[in-house]
Parts: sequence; structure tokens; C-alpha cells
Amino acid sequence: MVTILITIAVLTVLILITLKMGLSKKEAVPAEDGREPLIHVSGVYSVLRKSPREDLAALRPTEGAIQKYLDGIDEDINGRSIRSMERADLRKHWKAQMEANLQGIENGDKKGVAFYYYDFPILKCSVCDHFITKGNFVTREEIFKNPQIIPPFHLGCTCILTAHHGSDTHVRETTVTGMLPFFSDETPPPLPEWTDVITLSANAGVNK
Repeated sequence: MVTILITIAVLTVLILITLKMGLSKKEAVPAEDGREPLIHVSGVYSVLRKSPREDLAALRPTEGAIQKYLDGIDEDINGRSIRSMERADLRKHWKAQMEANLQGIENGDKKGVAFYYYDFPILKCSVCDHFITKGNFVTREEIFKNPQIIPPFHLGCTCILTAHHGSDTHVRETTVTGMLPFFSDETPPPLPEWTDVITLSANAGVNK
């Protein structure tokens, strides 16, 4: 009789443990400060990072808003006249730069990239030069919490985020000078306004 009771008790405990494990797998990873979690459960054995695409789109102006703004100004921040063709180039460049940066992060997520640094591989940006130093790095977690730190920052911006394939201990071992954290507390520093327009030809002139 005692053996039967022990067996029943053991089986009951095992059933309760199994039910608890099943419920735990269905629970979502808790979100921080009311936002979706960075890590999403996908099946039992794999996890996926959440793309910043939607969060960034919610912070940036629409193509219609950009066109309306450009149609209402005649000069960039340096007083340089903006021609009709340059307006179209600025809109295309903004869209292309945003897509390139988002794809870079999404591709980095597939490889487990944890650090990204700011770079100006083609043209130095005279606007961003006052805010960002080439080589300043951010973590993937900082990007998740602050999607506004993803370039482009303004119309005519040539800044990009480049994946750094290294660990925390090796993040400063790079050929890029100024490999320092972009910010050290929870709040990113000021960034350019998207309305700080500079023509691409003007930025090209900075690099001559």
C-alpha cells in the first residue's frame, strides 16, 4: 500500500513539473519599458532578434513629408541652392541609405553581431561631423532600445553603421581610429535634425 502511494505521489509531481515547463515555453520574453523584447522565441531551440525596421519607420518622416519639405526650401543649411534634380537625389539617397543600414543590421543579426560602428566610407558628412566621430560604436542592445541612432540622420547624410565582427574585449581592436562608445549612459547624445539638408555635391566638396 505504501509503495502504491509513493508511486502515485511521484507521478503527480512529474505531471506538475511537465505542465509547468509547457506553460513556461509559451510565455513571451518580458518586454522592457513597454516595448517588444529584443529576443523573440521561435520554436524550442532557436531565437530571433527583432528587426528595428518598424520602430525606425515610426520615428522617421514619410516620403511624402520629405518631398513636401524639400519643395518648400530653396537652399541647404550652407546657403547652397538646391536644384530640382538634387531634390530627387536627396529623396532617393535617404531611402537607399536607410535600407542599407537596416539590411546591415538584419544581416548582422543572422551572424550574431553585437557591435556596430559609425563610418563614412564614401563621403565625409559635414553635418554629422559635429555629432559623431568615425569609429564611435554602439551595441546591438543600444540599437534596440534607441532605433533613432540608426543612420541616415538628415537629408544628405552619408553616415552608415558597419558591423564589427568581434567580442566585447576586442571591439576597440580595429583599423578605425576613435573606436570609443558613442554614449555611455542610457540616453543617446543629440543627433542632427532630419531637416538639416545638405546637398550631396556639397558633401563631396568637403572631401576634396
